Amino acid sequence: MPTTTRSKEEFYVRRLFDDDVPLFVEATKYARLEQPYKLSAKKSLKATCAVRTDDQVVAFSLRSYTAKQVEKEVEHIEAVVGGRTVTQNLLRARMPRKTLHDLTESARALSVVLGDDLIVDLNGEFYVLSLTREGAQADLALVGRLARGDGSYTRTAASDAELLTEFELPVTGVRLRLFMRSPVRDRVLAYGFSGYLTRKPGETETITRAAALALNNLLGLATFRMLSGLQRVGVPARQTGAPVRERTLEERVLFEVPVLLFTEDETPAARGFVAAEIDLDHVDPVSGGLRIHLSESDQMEWNPAISGVVTFDAFRRVLTETTAAMVHSALGADAVRDIAYDIMLSDAGAEVLSRLRAATTGLPALAATPSQAEVRQAQPATGTPAA
Repeated sequence: MPTTTRSKEEFYVRRLFDDDVPLFVEATKYARLEQPYKLSAKKSLKATCAVRTDDQVVAFSLRSYTAKQVEKEVEHIEAVVGGRTVTQNLLRARMPRKTLHDLTESARALSVVLGDDLIVDLNGEFYVLSLTREGAQADLALVGRLARGDGSYTRTAASDAELLTEFELPVTGVRLRLFMRSPVRDRVLAYGFSGYLTRKPGETETITRAAALALNNLLGLATFRMLSGLQRVGVPARQTGAPVRERTLEERVLFEVPVLLFTEDETPAARGFVAAEIDLDHVDPVSGGLRIHLSESDQMEWNPAISGVVTFDAFRRVLTETTAAMVHSALGADAVRDIAYDIMLSDAGAEVLSRLRAATTGLPALAATPSQAEVRQAQPATGTPAA
């Protein structure tokens, strides 16, 4: 590619507004003038993304932040103005020009072997992934490797062993570079991702899953979404036998649902509290909504008169469906859809857990038979149900 002269730079901050879904907002003037960008709170900062556009390449450099990194990057300042204390949270916005330049130069070098595929650079090793588009979703598959020689690249097909290539996630976060052609404009898209994926350092990840997760991190930025023609990238399921980290108590969404249970002839069966948990790894396979698991807890008190006649399993389906409806109603359709996407893409972070916990706190009681349930505002009293 010949050297180009026309170029422009942009800078975006992905942040929360009122604890809602993170959004990209433009902050180019702050980065260009090296001025501080004001945040309502430190925790509202989620990522920054710099963009450089020229005649052949559009380069994106995204940095995703953890809570600890935000504490270091965002300066908290207090000042007395007019007799009252004013606080400010300031991000020192900086344009990563060297990173953008390196991405651009690498894109130019790779353009001759890029084709319609996606090339992923992980620690100097190059992988070729096919990109299959169907409707709103695209899927990736590892198909080859690139070897760098004297000023050129040699492509080879991936072996069966390489198709399952895994790498250990570093403590310092993942650094990936991805390259692809835009299907709508004559540009090569170069994307550098720096941050953490869904698994913790020390655990393993596949090249394909890492690339999909990195791409989904940037699809909230309209520039990349429009130029790439991608709406959503499917994240492959974890490979059979790959270690799956069990969630800690702090990483789960657990709650209780007060219930009054009756047999079909309206005989009191049980009352108390049912244990519930929202599945953070799967969505409902039919509706695409949240999947909720219910189980009988030790706070359930059963009527001795119907012992052996009916069990909790008889009520599980109707209680699960009604509980899901209550949670969906508390969140709203748009929020449920966004959270479902996060779960599907293994990207449900702390803000998602916070919203789910808020929606499942203080739920009203359910009165149910094995065939139907209704919401009651009064919670059940303690004590053995009357016969």
